[in-house]
Amino acid sequence: MDNDISVVTAFYDIGRGNLPKVKHGRELPFYQHRSVNQYFDFFSNLAKLQNEMVIYTTPDFEDKVKTIRKNVGLEELTKVVIADSYLPERYELIKPMVQKVMDDPAYYGKVVNPQLIEYWHADYVLVNIFKAWYVTDAIEKGLISNDLTAWIDFGYVRDDKTIPASNRWTYNFDREKIHFFNQYTIHKERPIDNIIYTGDVYIQGCHIVAGTKKWELLKQLVLKNLEVLLQNNLIDDDQTLLLMSYLTSPQDFQLHIADPNDWFRIFRIFNDQI
Repeated sequence: MDNDISVVTAFYDIGRGNLPKVKHGRELPFYQHRSVNQYFDFFSNLAKLQNEMVIYTTPDFEDKVKTIRKNVGLEELTKVVIADSYLPERYELIKPMVQKVMDDPAYYGKVVNPQLIEYWHADYVLVNIFKAWYVTDAIEKGLISNDLTAWIDFGYVRDDKTIPASNRWTYNFDREKIHFFNQYTIHKERPIDNIIYTGDVYIQGCHIVAGTKKWELLKQLVLKNLEVLLQNNLIDDDQTLLLMSYLTSPQDFQLHIADPNDWFRIFRIFNDQI
């Protein structure tokens, strides 16, 4: 059976190169500051992957994305989708709803580390939440030709050691499942608000794999659980929503244990290639 995996990713400049040094009276960690150039340096590594790739971005970055893939001889395996905003048109009103929660002391006052970007930067939270939407949009547009599709963060590959020497990624993931990579045992009885306030991460959001036909389900689960959070004056980035999606419908998922000290291992560990 063909184990080729299509890759979807996206880059939208949400201003991470110009973040404040201090938020809620606390200093932001250095790793949350990231310039556009740094993102593209990382993408230059991911771009070497000899897999079908769909990239969402704004018009000003279209040529740069295409040139990077062309320079490694992968132009024919590349499709770029241009959109002025990271938010689909029908979801434009969701940003003020998210911002309202973030600005409420009843929310951020309970957070252990409120200076972290996921607690106050609505663009950061939403661009991550809509990962499954980008993938399903690519599928609906007929841009995916494989029956396995993965989301990989644009800045995922920090160095050449992250991908194998072959620059190929294939693996026999179960096509009937959504594949999450969990770094801790999931305790179903733990309240979601406590997870959000402490910032504990169970599911790594930088890489997600699923049978191509399963991505619509993941999108619906994520968006439904986003509604649940907002109704309860809560918000978090994609990692908590992925956990909630799993808890909502565990039979549709397969969990793979991940190393909490190594978030960038999927091409090395889950790969038929060398």
